[in-house]
Amino acid sequence: MAYPPEISRIDANALKNGQEHRTQSIRGKELFLRRGQPFSIALLFYNRGDEEKLDNLRLTVQTGPYPSPQTGTLIQFPVTKLRNNAWSAEVEGESINPLALAICTSAKAVIGRYSLSLEGTYRGIAKSYYLGDFILLFNPWCSDDDVFLEDEAQRQEYVMNEYGLLYQGSKDFVVTTPWNFGQFEDGVGEICLRILDMNPNFLNNPSLDCSKRGDPVYISRVISAMINSNDDRGVIESSWDERFSNGANPSTWNGSVTILRLWNNSGCRPVRYGQCWVLAGVMCTVLRFLGIPSRVITNFESAHDTNLSLTVDEYYDETGKKLEPPKGDSVWNFHVWSEGWMARKDLPSGYDGWQVLDPTPQEISGGTFCCGPAPVKAVKEGDVDINYDVAFVFTEVNGDVVHWILREGGAEKEQVDPLTIGKCISTKGVGSNTREDITYQYKYADGSAQERAVYDKAVSKMKFKKPFMGRDSIVALDFNASLKLAQSPLIGQTIILLYRIHNRGFEPKRFSISVSAQEMMYNGKALEQFWTENYEVDVSPGKDLETSFQLHPFHYQRFVRPGNNIRVTALASDLKSKKLRLASKNIIFEVPAIDIQVHGMPRLNQPLSVILSFSNPLNEVLSNCVMTAEGTGLFPGGPVRAQMDQIFPGRVGFIRIFCVPFKKGKLQLEVNFSSDKIKYIKGSAIIEVPWI
Repeated sequence: MAYPPEISRIDANALKNGQEHRTQSIRGKELFLRRGQPFSIALLFYNRGDEEKLDNLRLTVQTGPYPSPQTGTLIQFPVTKLRNNAWSAEVEGESINPLALAICTSAKAVIGRYSLSLEGTYRGIAKSYYLGDFILLFNPWCSDDDVFLEDEAQRQEYVMNEYGLLYQGSKDFVVTTPWNFGQFEDGVGEICLRILDMNPNFLNNPSLDCSKRGDPVYISRVISAMINSNDDRGVIESSWDERFSNGANPSTWNGSVTILRLWNNSGCRPVRYGQCWVLAGVMCTVLRFLGIPSRVITNFESAHDTNLSLTVDEYYDETGKKLEPPKGDSVWNFHVWSEGWMARKDLPSGYDGWQVLDPTPQEISGGTFCCGPAPVKAVKEGDVDINYDVAFVFTEVNGDVVHWILREGGAEKEQVDPLTIGKCISTKGVGSNTREDITYQYKYADGSAQERAVYDKAVSKMKFKKPFMGRDSIVALDFNASLKLAQSPLIGQTIILLYRIHNRGFEPKRFSISVSAQEMMYNGKALEQFWTENYEVDVSPGKDLETSFQLHPFHYQRFVRPGNNIRVTALASDLKSKKLRLASKNIIFEVPAIDIQVHGMPRLNQPLSVILSFSNPLNEVLSNCVMTAEGTGLFPGGPVRAQMDQIFPGRVGFIRIFCVPFKKGKLQLEVNFSSDKIKYIKGSAIIEVPWI
C-alpha cells in the first residue's frame, strides 16, 4: 500500500515575498504579507521522485480563536487558478517535488495572524498538511484595498519611514522634535497585534472583533482607544499634573519602540507617562506597521470644547490673570494627533482620504476615550453630523473663543475672537525634513466669507446648544489693544514686549493698564501668576499709544519648565466707561540646539563615535546634565545614557557616545538633553550606513 508523502521542508520564500510585499524591513521570524497580493511557497517531500502527484488540492486559512466561514475568519479554496485580490491559488511549474504554490489573499481580508493548511488526496487517500503561519497586513499598494494610496513617495513616507519629526511650541515659535517610530524593529509587529487582542471588544467577543478586522475604520478606532489606558489595559497612562515621580516625564521619550516594549514586557500594564505628542507618535507606529498610511499632525492654538458648543470660554480676573473655567474649556498652545488614510465606505461619498485619529483621552466617544476617524474633508466643510467626532475636531481647529472678565458684579463678556483657533497645522513633509503647513486642508482662510459660512453651517447642525453667546451680543468698543514680542527670546535673555492701545473714539480717554505674567501648561491650564505691573495712560482721540515693558530672567527663570510657556496679559480699562479690552501673548523660549558630530565612516556592525555638545545660555551653572541617545538600527542594547556633572555659564559641555549600526540605509539618531534648569532639549542627525 502506498502512503501519502510527508513534507520534509517548507520554503516560505521569505526574501522574495518580503521584497514583493514591502515587508523585508520587518525584523521578525514570521512571514509578513500584505493582503490582495500573491505570495509563493515551496513544499519539499521525502522520497517522492517521479511518483504520482497529490490531487484535489485545497487550502485552508484561518485566524482568531473561533474561526468560521460566516465571520470571514475561516476560508477554504481549491488550488486551481490564481485570481487577483481574492482568495485563490495555483501550482507553479511542472515539478511535483518540490511543489511550488502561488497563493493570493483577498483585498478585503481580515488582518492578523493566520494559519495555513493544505489538503489533498494521494491514490484516493486523504492527507492534510500544516504549512505554518503568516501575518496579513493592510496593503496601500493594492488598488482594491480600502487603504490604497496612489502616490509612491507618500507610501514611502507614511508607511515605510521609521523616523520622523513632530512639532511643538507655539504658532510663533515652532519647535521641531525628532521621533523614532520604529515600526519594523524587533518584536514591534507582535506587540501591535497584541494591542488588538487586548482591546475590550476582543476580550468580550473575540469572534465578532476578529470578523471586523478587515475594516481600517474599525481597526483605527480600536487603536485610538487602546493607545491610552483610560478604559482598558492600553499602552500609555496620561498625566498633566506635572508630578511624574512614579514614571517618566513625557518629554523624556524619543520614540515609540521603548514604550511598546515596556508595555508588552510588563504584562500589558500602562506605561507612565505620556501626553498628546507621545500618544500620537505611538499610534502612528502601530498604524504604519499594520499598513494604514499615517502621519502625525500638530494644531497650534487648539481648542478643547467640553460641551459641543463650538466655542471655548476663557476667564480672567481684573489683573489679567487667567482663571480655570467652570466647564473645563481650554485652548492648548499645541495639540498633536494622528491621521490615517482610508476609504469611508460607511459614509456618503466624498469623505475618503485623511481621517483624524486622536488617542489623547479628552472626551468620550461611543462610551470610550477615543476620537475618530473624523474625515478631514468633513471638518473643513463643517459637516459636524458625520461620524466620528467631527464636531469635536471642528472646534479644535475652527472654534470661536469667548473671553470673560470676572468683576465684582459677575462675569462680563469682553469679546468673541473668531480668528485665534487653528493655526499653522503642521506635519512632516514627504521625503524631506521640512515642515508642511496643511491648515488649508482643515479650514478656509480665517475671517473669509467661506470660513464664516462653514462655521454658521456647523452651528446649525448641532443638536445640543448652550445659550447663544455669539458676536451679536458683544457691544462694539471704541478702542482696541494689541501685544507683541519685540523678538523671539532666547532663554536667559530679557523679554521685551510692545503694547499698543488705539483710541477710536472722538474724545480723549484715560486707561488703566494691568500687565501680568503667569506660567501656563501647554494644554491651557493656568498656573502661578508671578509678575504684575499697573499704570495709567492718556490717549488722544484717533491716536495710538505704544509702550514697552520688560521681563528679566530673574522674573521668569524658575517658572520655565518642560512643555510650559509664559503668558503675558495686558488688560486695559476705560476709566470712564469701565469697558475692558484684553490682549495676551504666549511666550515659548528658544534654546540652543544640541550639536551632533559623527566621527568616522559608518559601517555595518562597527562601533561609530559620536560627539554630543550643548551650550549653556544661562548665567547659572547647569548641573546633572544627561544626554540620552537612541535610534532605529543604531543601538543593539537599547538607548545609551551619558552624564556630565556641570556646564558653566557660557560654556559648552561635551559627551562622547558610541553606536553600532546594525541596519543599512539612512538611520536617524535621536538625542535628548536634560539638566537641573533646562530640561528635555531634543536633537537628531541622520547616519547613513552604506549598502555595499
